[in-house]
Amino acid sequence: MFILEIVLFCLLIAGLANLVIFIVREQESMKRSGNIVFLKITMPKKDSDHDEKKETSKDFKEQISIMEQLFASLKSIYSSKILKKIL
Repeated sequence: MFILEIVLFCLLIAGLANLVIFIVREQESMKRSGNIVFLKITMPKKDSDHDEKKETSKDFKEQISIMEQLFASLKSIYSSKILKKIL
């Protein structure tokens, strides 16, 4: 009977610890959601008839590759503290 009480007590403590961790994670998530930054990307419009007739698929691919590099650089700046990874 005594062993059963110890097991139940340990399960209760583990459940409370999980509840506390869940609540802290949710609070941190709410704090982070206020710090989100949205980036709007605009592409240049065609100004002249020559631009409309010109082959633009290569230019488009170049612009996309430049933006990919920009986003990769922004991602590498991200702070990766161990506490933020846990929470």
